[in-house]
Amino acid sequence: MLFALIFLIVSFSPYLQTFAQETESFEIRANACEKVVAEESLSSARNRAVDKAVFLGLKNAPQLEQDKQRLNDHDLSVMIYRLVDDYVQDLTSKVTKSDKEKVCVEISGYINPQNIQAVRNEFKQSEHEHTLTTDDMVEIAANMQNDLQIKPQSMENLALVYVEPLQYFNGTTSVKYASFLKDKIKNSSYYFLTDKKDLADYVITPKLLKAKPENLDDSHKRIQMVVALEISGLQENITTVSQNRFLLYSAQENQNEIVTRLLKKLLEAAGMETVRKIEFAEQKKLEETTFGRSL
Repeated sequence: MLFALIFLIVSFSPYLQTFAQETESFEIRANACEKVVAEESLSSARNRAVDKAVFLGLKNAPQLEQDKQRLNDHDLSVMIYRLVDDYVQDLTSKVTKSDKEKVCVEISGYINPQNIQAVRNEFKQSEHEHTLTTDDMVEIAANMQNDLQIKPQSMENLALVYVEPLQYFNGTTSVKYASFLKDKIKNSSYYFLTDKKDLADYVITPKLLKAKPENLDDSHKRIQMVVALEISGLQENITTVSQNRFLLYSAQENQNEIVTRLLKKLLEAAGMETVRKIEFAEQKKLEETTFGRSL
């Protein structure tokens, strides 16, 4: 009996070692420097240097070799920053140089391969269930018009839609971007846009929830932007349609133009999805009126 137990342990030991190697966290180490921007504190430069070093440590890890071969530079960077933000453990940093011009750091930390695989799975899923692009939305909206067989027969049957000014995360608002959104969603056989909120069947409230530019290094920046359209009137509770993007761009590009283009793109994509939801809701009402039930 003892011999059999020893035999089983010996037989399974390679598998146990492989399992342990696959699940144990591995160490990352890296060095990086950041220039000190005018009127910037040394601590801000140090934080950027730490982020940069962790990014480089992960990018150079052998465990991500398959990802470097499979993904383009943009998607690889987004994946690595997802790991940097949420999965690096026991991160320590040491300043190796600090003066008025630059701050250099040395970092060490650990990351579990299971977490890397979890982020890979997120990316694989997003390839099939990715937030639809503007072109996707336009195509779907066009095809949907062919599928909607019952349309309002008179102007009196059209719903009314009101669009609020865009709300920024800091509490300010913008009529300019609300006008842009109106222009993108105004053509519909199911509703009219109205300037009278109290008459509206549906109220759309566009919100910019996040727009956070970050310096990656001397040459590159990234921004994460989150846009949401809250729709009142579809259900008892508010329905929310959201768009979320990471965008990498050159430090030499005009950041205001980058932000403006991205905001418009996300508003249009969210607007197309909102149109779909409202038009389907209106067709369902027409079906119930015409046939006594929804088809």
